Amino acid sequence: MRGAATGLIWELKRHPFFEAISEDKLKGLLDHAQPVVFGARKQIFAQGDDSDCMYIILSGRVKISSYSDAGKETVLAFMGENEVLGELGVFDGGQRSATATALQETRALRLYRRDVLDFLDRNPGVALQIISALCLRLRHTNFLLEDIATLPAGPRLARALMRIGEHYGHHDDDDALHIDMKLSQGNLGAHAGLMRENVNRQLKLWEAEGLVRQEGGVIVIIDPEAFAKIGEE
Repeated sequence: MRGAATGLIWELKRHPFFEAISEDKLKGLLDHAQPVVFGARKQIFAQGDDSDCMYIILSGRVKISSYSDAGKETVLAFMGENEVLGELGVFDGGQRSATATALQETRALRLYRRDVLDFLDRNPGVALQIISALCLRLRHTNFLLEDIATLPAGPRLARALMRIGEHYGHHDDDDALHIDMKLSQGNLGAHAGLMRENVNRQLKLWEAEGLVRQEGGVIVIIDPEAFAKIGEE
């Protein structure tokens, strides 16, 4: 993508994948990128697909899911602006390990494997930074799966909401934490390892207790400090 905006490069350099790359080299990499747009609920790629590209998200929200042989969905992560999507298959050449679906209209830059690998051949020092970022993402996935395996429903859902809110949320003047993402109860349940009905029941209980409220599909954690303690139970 020639003529990449200075603002975009500055934002990308805040991401672990790109912070070790000089602005000139990052611009050179982005010169090979192609802008793409995915509509809401559009599948970006599917688990088991061949991997030939990765994406840098410019705007929107994406969920990353894995599916069991029986078709049960586990939402491994939600992703947003300036995050990197689909990089694992680009580096190892294997099949997609998960499915990526746009939750809302999502703009992204597509980088093909050949261009990324050519860039790394010319800039080998960047590879260690990328490996470190991949390990961090793997750790986060392990924490999620550990929560699903060991925690009761309430603490598990509380941790999931706090994790999403800390990454994709903002605090208002009263310190309430607004999760800047419309989450269906089905997607939230698939992320926390719960049935949609259990998510609905738990949210209603918390609303009655004054811990959360819902505003047009957006969940607001009224007292984040008190709510975080639920996840520690």
